[in-house]
Amino acid sequence: MLPSMKRRQLEERIRPLQVRIGEALRKRREQKKLTQEGFADQIGMHRAYYGAIENGRKNLQLVTLERVCVGLDTPMSEILHEAEAMT
Repeated sequence: MLPSMKRRQLEERIRPLQVRIGEALRKRREQKKLTQEGFADQIGMHRAYYGAIENGRKNLQLVTLERVCVGLDTPMSEILHEAEAMT
């Protein structure tokens, strides 16, 4: 278990990554001219849940990220690389 100070520092880094992944997904969806509601329906996900992903409010499981990436016809590695490069 991490000491509380280190845990807070880790959580501060993780949260921005969630936000950056959401931004990368939104950017890719918009490039494909898909609405949030239409895309969520296409991948069998509730629009509110998908919206929370794009807004960085959901801590994605890899299987969920893969599902979204398949729907966007985009390799997961590209989304992660793009998110990692964002500041």
